[in-house]
Amino acid sequence: MNTIGIDYNLDRPRIKKLLTIGLFASILTGVGDFLLGYAEQAPASTVTTSIMAGASHLTDWQMIAGGLMGAIGIFLEGLAYFGVYRLMAGASPKYAHIFRAGIFGYIWLAPIGAHMNMAVLNLVYKYLLQTDAALAIKVTNLLFYGFSQPLYLLLFVFWVPMMVVQFMAFAKGLTPYPKKAKWFCVPIGAIPAFILAKIFGLQTALGAAIWTMFLSFGNAFTFGGLLLTLPDQPAFERFQKKDQIDLSEREKETA
Repeated sequence: MNTIGIDYNLDRPRIKKLLTIGLFASILTGVGDFLLGYAEQAPASTVTTSIMAGASHLTDWQMIAGGLMGAIGIFLEGLAYFGVYRLMAGASPKYAHIFRAGIFGYIWLAPIGAHMNMAVLNLVYKYLLQTDAALAIKVTNLLFYGFSQPLYLLLFVFWVPMMVVQFMAFAKGLTPYPKKAKWFCVPIGAIPAFILAKIFGLQTALGAAIWTMFLSFGNAFTFGGLLLTLPDQPAFERFQKKDQIDLSEREKETA
């Protein structure tokens, strides 16, 4: 397994720093999501018009600032996930390999392919809508189905296995954390965003903004939860010692 410069050392201070960066990045991305989503929603008749339903009510600075903040924040989130990678790398190289591939896909696709392009599509749709509604729909359909949707699908291929192996690594005790830390994952953390959005109403500016933030809710829950429950240094040392003993036993069995 190619480590690509990332060792298996359970360096607690470095892991804590990465988790802290992840929490900050999630908040930054959340602000960007909020800016992109905070607008009253217009009636929609197609997939693309439903995605751009708030475009005509978004200001230019919302789209530009929201797009940039989210792109930077998501990139930092991807880097911060190497802290989670380090937690499982020694005990389960197989899971770590899958998780690391997911990180590379996340960094490669999510900042621009899944976030910035939404800001661009909203900006294009907003101004085309002022001149020709049919042209606005045609152009955004071409942009969405030609560029955005394929990138979303590819990101999904990377992201889902990443989430699955994270849950399994914690659930099987392959990290220094107690097994219950498996619940600190994005899908669980995103649930409150869906509930709040429904309560406020998806057609309202606040409800739409919170709905747009669902992944940021999930990431903040993941990084914040793992940071708050980070085991102490002795727990890290005990886990690493046990992991080394288990590795030695496996090597003897295969010798």
